[in-house]
Amino acid sequence: MAQRRARSLTGCVEAGAKHGLSSNASQALSSEDIDVSKLRKLFASLDTDGSGSITAGEMRSALTKMGADPAAADDVIEDSDANGDNKVTFEEFAKAAQRGAEIVALAKKVQGYGGADARSVHSYAEEECKAFSDFINARLADDESLSHLLPIATADGLFSAVSDGMLLCRLLNEAAPGAIDERAVNRISPSKPSRFHVTENQNLAISAAKGSGIKVVNVGAEDIIEGQPHLILGLVWQMVKMALLSKINLRSNPFLIRLASLLLLEGETLEDLLKLPPEQLLMRWVNYHLAQSSCSRRLRNFGSDVADSEIYAHLLQQIDPGRRVSAADVMRLGDKTARAQQVVSAGRRLGSDFSIRPKDIVSANEKLNLAFVAGLFNACPALEPLDEEELKLFDELEDDDVGDSREERAFRLWINSLGIDGVYVDNLYDGVRDGLVLLSVMDHVQPGVVEWSKVNRKPGMVFKQVENVNYAIAIGKGEFKFSLVGVAGSDIAVDGSKKLSLALIWQLMRAHLVSFLATLKSKTPRSTDSAMVRWANETVEAAGYASRMKDFGDKSLADGLFLLDLLTAVERRCVNRDLLADGATDESRLLNAKYAIACARKLGCALFCLPEDLVEVRPKMVMSFVASVMAFAGA
Repeated sequence: MAQRRARSLTGCVEAGAKHGLSSNASQALSSEDIDVSKLRKLFASLDTDGSGSITAGEMRSALTKMGADPAAADDVIEDSDANGDNKVTFEEFAKAAQRGAEIVALAKKVQGYGGADARSVHSYAEEECKAFSDFINARLADDESLSHLLPIATADGLFSAVSDGMLLCRLLNEAAPGAIDERAVNRISPSKPSRFHVTENQNLAISAAKGSGIKVVNVGAEDIIEGQPHLILGLVWQMVKMALLSKINLRSNPFLIRLASLLLLEGETLEDLLKLPPEQLLMRWVNYHLAQSSCSRRLRNFGSDVADSEIYAHLLQQIDPGRRVSAADVMRLGDKTARAQQVVSAGRRLGSDFSIRPKDIVSANEKLNLAFVAGLFNACPALEPLDEEELKLFDELEDDDVGDSREERAFRLWINSLGIDGVYVDNLYDGVRDGLVLLSVMDHVQPGVVEWSKVNRKPGMVFKQVENVNYAIAIGKGEFKFSLVGVAGSDIAVDGSKKLSLALIWQLMRAHLVSFLATLKSKTPRSTDSAMVRWANETVEAAGYASRMKDFGDKSLADGLFLLDLLTAVERRCVNRDLLADGATDESRLLNAKYAIACARKLGCALFCLPEDLVEVRPKMVMSFVASVMAFAGA
C-alpha cells in the first residue's frame, strides 16, 4: 500500500510536468483560490457529465485533450479520493484544494482551455456535441412538433435546439417512456416564443428528469434557456445514456439470465446480478463474448481499454450474424485510427443506434465508447432465447411495480435529488446499510445534527455499520422525534429490513418537506397533515371549485380532480382544463394522475411519485404532492 501511494504521488508530479504545471502545484492554494464559488467552477471544469463526481475517465479525457499522458489519471484521482470509491466528490476536491493537490492545479489548467463557465463549447467536448446531436437527429427525426429544431447541424446548435424545452421533454420520453405527459408540453412558436411557456417546459423537463433517476443538481430553467454548455451537455448526456441503457437489464432482456453462471462473480447470486447498474452488466456482456472468442483480454473501462480496438474487434467477430468481421484482420492494421475505422463501419452496418468517429475510440472517450457499446448490445446481443427452465427462473424475479418497490424508488430518487456531495444511491436497501447515507441525509435536512467525529467514515466491518445506523436511529428518535420503536441498527445494517428502512427514510423525507414549509411566511402553522389538508381545501374553495379532501388517504382523490383543481388554483396557466377526464374509469383516473404530475412539474415541483401512487391514493405520496404544491404557492 505504501509503495502504491508513493507511485500515486510520483504519478501526480509527472502528470503535472507533462501538462505544463509547475512542481509547486502541490503547495497550498491562496485564500482567494479557496473561495467556494471558484472551487465549484474548477470542479465543474473536470466534471464534464455533471454527475457530481470526477472519474478517472473524465481525467483521462482532460489529460488527452491537453496533450498529456492519460495514464496518469488513476494516480491523480487516487491522490484526492478520500473514501476509496475511485471518484472524487466536491467535498474531497475542496479538501484536496486545502493541501494543494495536483487535481486542483489540473482543473485550473483545464479551465484555462475554456472552462465550465465559458460561453463557448469546451474544446474537449465538441465530439460529444456532435455525437449527441446525431443521436437526437436519428431518434426524433419523425417528430413533426420538432421540425423547427431538427436536424441539429452544428456542434453548438445543440444548445439553441434545447432552449425552448420541447426537445428536452421529447428526449426524456425517449429515455424513460411516459416520464412526461405530452399533453402538458407547451408547443412553442419559433416566431413568438412565450417566456412563461418556455420556462414551464424547462421546469417540466428538469423535474421529470429528477423523477426518472437522472442526477440534476444546480440546474435551473434559466441555465438551459441561456445555453450554458456544461450544464446542457451534462443533462443531455444523462438522457442519451438512459435511452441507450434502458433495456440493458434482466427484465427487458431476460436472456441475460442464461449467462448467470458465467457473469456472476464468486459469492454473487442472481439477485445481485439483478441489482447491477447497466454499465456493469454491459461490461460483463462484453467480457462474456471475449471469453467465447478465446481473447485473453477483459474490459475494465470504456476508455483506454478500447483505444487500440482489439476488444472491439473480438466483440464484433462474436456478435456479427454475418461473420464478416475478423479480429485478426482488424489487428493486422498497424494504425490505430485505421482499426477504429473498421470498428465504426461494422457498428454502422450492424445497426448500432449510436454512432461515433474513429478518433473517439483512439482518444479513449469513455462516454462515447460506453454509448457505442450499448448501441452494439441493443442491435446484436448475440444471446440465445431462454428455454423453459430459464423462463421459470425469470418468473421468480421480484415484481418491481408493487407498492413497496415504488416507495423504494421514490425515496431513492428523493435522496439523489438532494445533491449531497458523495451521495448517490442505486439501491435503497443496500445503500443505507452502512449508515453513511442516512447520516448524510439527516445532516442535510437539519445541518449540524450529526457529530461526524462519532461516525465511522469507512465502515468496512459490520459492527461499524451497525454503530453508524444505531447513531442515525438515536438522532431520529432524539432531534427529529421520529417514531422508531423497537428499531435497532442491526435490523437495517445486518438484516436489511425493507419495512424499517422505508419507515425511517419516509420520516426523513417528510421532515425535509415540513422543514421547508416552516420557512414560508404564514399566519398559521403548516407543518401538520391536518394543516396541509386545510390549506389545500381553502385554496381550492377560494378559486371557486367544489372538490374537497378529508385527508391524504381520502379515496375520492383517486380521480385526480381535486389535485388538478389545486394546481389550477395556485397557477391557472399551468392546467388546460379542457384536457381533464371525468375520472369515472380506471383509464381516465390514470390520465388525470399523469396530467396532474406533469402540471405540477411545470411549476418546478420536485415529485417522485408515479401516477399509480395517486390513483391508489397512497397517503405518503399524496402528502408529498400537496406539500410540493404548497411550497410553490409559498403558503
